[in-house]
Amino acid sequence: MDIPKFNTLVEHTVLDGDKVKIDDLLNKVLVITGFSISTSKYKDKSSAFCVKVQFYYCDDDKKEKKVFFSGSSVIKEQLDEVKRKLESQNLPLLFEATVKKVGNYYSLV
Repeated sequence: MDIPKFNTLVEHTVLDGDKVKIDDLLNKVLVITGFSISTSKYKDKSSAFCVKVQFYYCDDDKKEKKVFFSGSSVIKEQLDEVKRKLESQNLPLLFEATVKKVGNYYSLV
């Protein structure tokens, strides 16, 4: 009997790296390497979820991993859409994006 490996049964990837505040990322080009969506630990905020995004700076030759957290529904929807498109083309989740603040919300462009 073949015993399946854990990583073939679970779609969970550990996203590690130094934490960066989203405001410190505004207008910088990032290479997004992964993301996860979980229930927010801040129940009193307007968002019920938290998006954790792993990235490195586009101009970083070392490609040092970083992460940022956001409760932005815009970013969540954008990441979900990109993931669907890349998966439908059998491409890895790897793309460039810039964090922008539009009015009072954050967006990827």
